Amino acid sequence: MNSDLLLDDFDLEEINTDYLPIAIDPGRKSVFTAVTGSDSRKVKRCSIKEYYHLTGSTKYSAKLQRLKDQHNITDIESRIPSNKTSSLAQYRAYTEYIFNNLDALFNFYDHHTSRDRFFLYQGRQRAPESMINMLLYGTSKYNRRKETRSGKRRIKRRVKEKRSCRK
Repeated sequence: MNSDLLLDDFDLEEINTDYLPIAIDPGRKSVFTAVTGSDSRKVKRCSIKEYYHLTGSTKYSAKLQRLKDQHNITDIESRIPSNKTSSLAQYRAYTEYIFNNLDALFNFYDHHTSRDRFFLYQGRQRAPESMINMLLYGTSKYNRRKETRSGKRRIKRRVKEKRSCRK
């Protein structure tokens, strides 16, 4: 038995009492912009910056850059000649450079970086679920009652700082 539901099968009262209509729009500057509810028109967004924070990639990239600078890998990687060439001499220069610096690159990108990359993978798997929870249930960004203790302390501290600056 196959039955297709149409918009006419629902009335506005039933929708308002039993369902939570959500309209989602993917964007360029935000992962999504959503309007929830039929009357209140609450707009919720998840920016790309928030998405990267949820995945943990911002912390990882800062950590990786710091490690590269400590081990001089940034210098090695910035001097790699292009391998996208039709010139045999340029391609030979690329392969020679890679072979000369292969040990340094392999020593840097060993099992320690693979562990961090696995954590990044876990973050990318976890982020969509967090965004769905943000959309359906809200977060402290949209619901002041869900604000954490540290967030409340931070706000109180800012208020005190503003008061002390006025004096």
